[in-house]
Amino acid sequence: MGARRRSDTVLVSTINDADQGSADVAFRTPLAPYEKSKFLGSGGSMVARLKLKGIDGRAPPGVEPAA
Repeated sequence: MGARRRSDTVLVSTINDADQGSADVAFRTPLAPYEKSKFLGSGGSMVARLKLKGIDGRAPPGVEPAA
């Protein structure tokens, strides 16, 4: 349970950082090897959460992407 809670904490802090416009932080967050495999194993849910928050890398409707 402790490892699960720790993993959830990493996910939450990553989403908060992405909200501030630095989504690449998600890929630089240092994780222990066992956490990394577990984190990548549940990567689908993280992608879904990011898309729900509208930070999946695409510009919002009506906003022109930067050239």
